[in-house]
Amino acid sequence: MKLLLAATACLFVTSTVLAQQPGSTPAPSPAAPAAGTTAAEAPPVPTLTPTPTLVENLIKLWKANLSEDFLRKYIDASDVRRDLTAEDIVKLRNAGIPENLISAVTERKPAGAVPGGGSPGAAPPGLVPTPTLTATATPTPATSGKWEGLARRNSGVVLLKSRWDPGVLEFKDSTLRWTDGRDASKNVLLTAKQITEQQLTCLKKAGGNECFEWVVKTKGNEYRFRDIAWEQGEDAKVQDVFRFMQSLYPSLVSSHVPVDEK
Repeated sequence: MKLLLAATACLFVTSTVLAQQPGSTPAPSPAAPAAGTTAAEAPPVPTLTPTPTLVENLIKLWKANLSEDFLRKYIDASDVRRDLTAEDIVKLRNAGIPENLISAVTERKPAGAVPGGGSPGAAPPGLVPTPTLTATATPTPATSGKWEGLARRNSGVVLLKSRWDPGVLEFKDSTLRWTDGRDASKNVLLTAKQITEQQLTCLKKAGGNECFEWVVKTKGNEYRFRDIAWEQGEDAKVQDVFRFMQSLYPSLVSSHVPVDEK
């Protein structure tokens, strides 16, 4: 009996001492990581919106009816950093862009590119760069043009109507188009190969002839155009058409025909 009481008292004292020791409270277990994540996982990288490519810009400008001359200058000023793929070329052709403009893109080199991969203007160590002369580029003639406010002369006898029909003259893709402002049946479509001659009809004057009418001829026909205000002396547009065709086709027969009256 005494032995049992002694054992009970010893057990009570031991439990009391252990309960009073510091740090005996168990540390909370760390929270489990969320499912599907890791501690070393990096934050997501934001997606950058790609800038429009040269191909997309060319298609957009072409659909806005800008001239081939403008697009060629745009291509020359662009920084083309890679060659066109077959897919790019097909996309440009399907958009109606002429082959000569597509070729201008493929022949264009990146802006500032130097043969051998060097930086522009950099000279090898120990050498003094030799100044170079920059050649002045010869401007190329425009390949398309459009003239509004011109009138085409009706053929034959005209009664109770004007002899001149207003409309728009345009040269594009080696084709001359006349769009009549009133009657579509009078429209004219001529390829450059059909045109055999052009001329300016000029009124004789003491101080210099006044060239007021542009004439284009084929093997079987001729077409005459004047400014709609030709009776008030306007003649700049017909002379511009004459110079345009002469610069584009230097071998085309071009002449001035003097007359005594308009």
